[in-house]
Amino acid sequence: MTTQVNSRARISAQRFSATATLRASRRRRRGAGRGRCPKPRGPAAEPGALAGLSASHGRLRRRGPAHRRARGRAAAVRRRGSAHRDPATPVSSRRMAALRALVASRLAVTAAFAPRPGLCALPFGGAAQSPRAAFHASAPRPVARVAVVLSGCGVYDGTELHEASSILVHLSRAGAEVQIFAPDIPQMHVIDHTKGQPSEGETRNVLTESARIARGKITDLAKLSAANHDAAVFPGGFGAAKNLLCCIAPVLAAKVLRSVEVTVGHEQEEGGRWPHAGTAQVIKALGAKHCVTGVTEAHVDRKNKVVTTPAFMCDTAFHHIHDGLGAMVSKVLELASK
Repeated sequence: MTTQVNSRARISAQRFSATATLRASRRRRRGAGRGRCPKPRGPAAEPGALAGLSASHGRLRRRGPAHRRARGRAAAVRRRGSAHRDPATPVSSRRMAALRALVASRLAVTAAFAPRPGLCALPFGGAAQSPRAAFHASAPRPVARVAVVLSGCGVYDGTELHEASSILVHLSRAGAEVQIFAPDIPQMHVIDHTKGQPSEGETRNVLTESARIARGKITDLAKLSAANHDAAVFPGGFGAAKNLLCCIAPVLAAKVLRSVEVTVGHEQEEGGRWPHAGTAQVIKALGAKHCVTGVTEAHVDRKNKVVTTPAFMCDTAFHHIHDGLGAMVSKVLELASK
């Protein structure tokens, strides 16, 4: 029994030795066929380290498992080199390079869908759009083109400053394209707003004074063309009566359009809350219709396309007047879009 076991052990040992020799021979042939260690393709590898690895790889190639380790290191160097990344280049720069490549590919796709010459779409009533604007349907466009007509600067001899400012804020928030106008004429007179009395011997120009509100971006009223605008807004103030058509803003509409519907708020003073309530009777005398509304409301005459709000005809807190002016602007833009 012992002799048989020893015989089997010797046979197994011989087979193992033959197998190991065959495997080592195959490894040597594979190593010899590949030649020297592959060099990295990129600039990332350091020449000194690469030369040392190549020299050691030549000696380790015949050592079996050691050769595999050296070959693994060489593959790692090759992978790092193929990425073409410079260690001195920040990560953010590499990311920006990738982002530029991505954007370039997107623009190439956009160009492929751009309209061909002779097929550019035309907007309604305007000039031809650019290919990019035609492709992007979400290109920003103004809600409406609105002319704001001022009559000076100051409630007693020009435009009511808070009303004008509030109207401009609401128009801006709605995305309207605004152009401000005022007549290039002398004011009727100049009022000292600390006393509420005329300043003797002082004269001012309506256009020059209105430019204070417009921050200098203003045009002579004589150049206003209805064809270039979808709506016109006249802020309140005694300047509308003194420097424009001798009447306040709602009465201005009543004087021009006899059957128009307007509002100045309530028709009774109600203990001083509506100190200018008598204006409603003037509107009726001109053949127009007065509609009673609250200070935060706006009345719309859809037939004549006129929108009015009481504003400072009511003695109340400023934020209520601001809300009423916002309602008016909203209705004006709604009419302009139809």
